[in-house]
Amino acid sequence: MKATVLYYSHTGRTAAYSREIAMYLWSKGISVSMYSISDFDKSKLKDTDVLISGCWTCGWFVVMQHAHRKWREFSNEIAGKVPSERIMFFTTYKFRTGSMLNSMKKAMKIPKETKSKLLKSKTGQLTQEDKNKLDEFINNINKQTRK
Repeated sequence: MKATVLYYSHTGRTAAYSREIAMYLWSKGISVSMYSISDFDKSKLKDTDVLISGCWTCGWFVVMQHAHRKWREFSNEIAGKVPSERIMFFTTYKFRTGSMLNSMKKAMKIPKETKSKLLKSKTGQLTQEDKNKLDEFINNINKQTRK
């Protein structure tokens, strides 16, 4: 399995979180590539089985949270290149994530009613709960592949 981790970071916290995600997947035997969205060649998506993409949470303290404009524009360009069931999102935040998942799904042109996973971190560190969500996500992809 080949996973691609894409991120947009402002202070480095989101970049650190993406590294933790990539390293965890690598420790599970998954081939992982990690890129900042500004360094990514979109043609490489044809070789990926799983896309994990994220950015930091923008917006007011407790309302109007959304994905950063640069991440949304980039995601809009790659929308549809990876099936929605093979995409997982992540974000870092200071106060709350609010409607971040819906903002990210909209940028990737994924219908609101589609179930999608979101990892979120205030510290930029991968928690055991995050690892469990990643394991569940990868296991579901593996089950789909075997069918």
